[in-house]
Amino acid sequence: MAKAIAVDLGGSSGRAMEVTLSGTNLTMKMIHRFPNRILQRADGLYWDVPYLMEEIEHGLSLVDFSEGESFSVDTWGVDYGLVDGKGFLSAPPHHYRDPRTNGKLAEVLTHVSPEELYHSSGVQFMEINTLFQVMCDGNVQDKTLLFMPDLILYLLSGVMSTECSSASTSGMLNAVTHGWNRQLFEELSLSLPKLLPVNPSGRVLGNWKKNKNAEVISSCGHDTQAAMVAVPAKEKDFLFLSSGTWSLLGTELDAPVLAEEARNFNLSNEVGYGGKTAFLKNLIGLWVIQELKREWDSDYETMDAMAREAKSFSCFLDLDDPLFVAPGPMEERIKRYAEKSGGPVPETRGEIVRSVYESLAMKYRMAKEQIERCTGKRYSKLYIVGGGGQSRILSEFSASAMNVTVIQGPVEATVLGNALVQFMTRGLVKDVREARTIVRNLEEIHVIEGDDPEAWNDAYGNYQEYTRSKERQNVVL
Repeated sequence: MAKAIAVDLGGSSGRAMEVTLSGTNLTMKMIHRFPNRILQRADGLYWDVPYLMEEIEHGLSLVDFSEGESFSVDTWGVDYGLVDGKGFLSAPPHHYRDPRTNGKLAEVLTHVSPEELYHSSGVQFMEINTLFQVMCDGNVQDKTLLFMPDLILYLLSGVMSTECSSASTSGMLNAVTHGWNRQLFEELSLSLPKLLPVNPSGRVLGNWKKNKNAEVISSCGHDTQAAMVAVPAKEKDFLFLSSGTWSLLGTELDAPVLAEEARNFNLSNEVGYGGKTAFLKNLIGLWVIQELKREWDSDYETMDAMAREAKSFSCFLDLDDPLFVAPGPMEERIKRYAEKSGGPVPETRGEIVRSVYESLAMKYRMAKEQIERCTGKRYSKLYIVGGGGQSRILSEFSASAMNVTVIQGPVEATVLGNALVQFMTRGLVKDVREARTIVRNLEEIHVIEGDDPEAWNDAYGNYQEYTRSKERQNVVL
């Protein structure tokens, strides 16, 4: 029997979980769970690292580590901290929703063409990308950049490192070589902090400063790539959806896709475990649902029940619209969006929730078709992993809209992937194929089929026309 601790930080909460491997069976136990929080200051949005470290270290202190046992940390992508010459965090890390990067993409495109920028990084154009964030930092050449999981591991172990899956979300990494894109930096005349060499996932950094029995392993720091390790697929070519605050829909490839069509679709090439490419699209996920839940002081079960009773296809939303990015009153924004875009306005809370779920499923279908065009492959199954996999209604809508069989689970894919990389690093699991075989033994894996494909096909045609119309009208919200 072997044990690994996975610390998983998301936008709304964090947890430390114990994962035990006994033969080919995995079991999980919650050690400590805590809310994450955004620091809203007059000058912007930040992450509260001292608070996070206090909660993480409290969770780790509850574990009775035996010699050689390990832990690792995964988080969201793009965000980072700057460490000064004395080894201290120089300021709170900015939150990716901070508006300071507005206009930075357009500024970059005055120096390099969109084709050159995409071909060099292979990353979806989003103004939250690290590349655009560092442009706002000023002169920081005396500081070292550490992505969020690397920063936390450094504060726990004292060892600075840059892990490839987190670095690949930045827009600063070469998509082919997986090294820093120095040529791009020169073209943009960027004043950058110190960038460390990029290391593959699965590296022992040392030991926890507070307990020498606990090895600190740099697993897949980006939560999406950790989750991809735990996708229970048998086939080599599969489609997955990592569903949480963000939705990341994609496939695993041997090499990046840097064709013009991929750029036009704004698809991203990120680095997964073993140097694989996660060819995917970042879409807003359950963020709007989470904000509605908070705003209404409700729960997911009640909201799903309201959605089931509501009228279908009453309203289409482009959930990637900037209107929905920041925290705030989502019910009012949804109604205002529907009114200004000329569509029906949802009247009840059930219609609001249903329109969000239906619009997500439509977005997933569009992303699936784009990925299929770029890869030349067809996918008849969708593996939904992560917290969003708990939503039966979203899985049903996705199966119906995309005309696929949905394999739902594991919910804790990120935690399992984090731990499985630790087990592979320690030589207890041979490779990713064996890891995914072990995941398939979990009882929580469920198969869901779609319903009423003709109605969904008709609605999808309407959704496509709506999105084209919205682009033509250039609706200002």
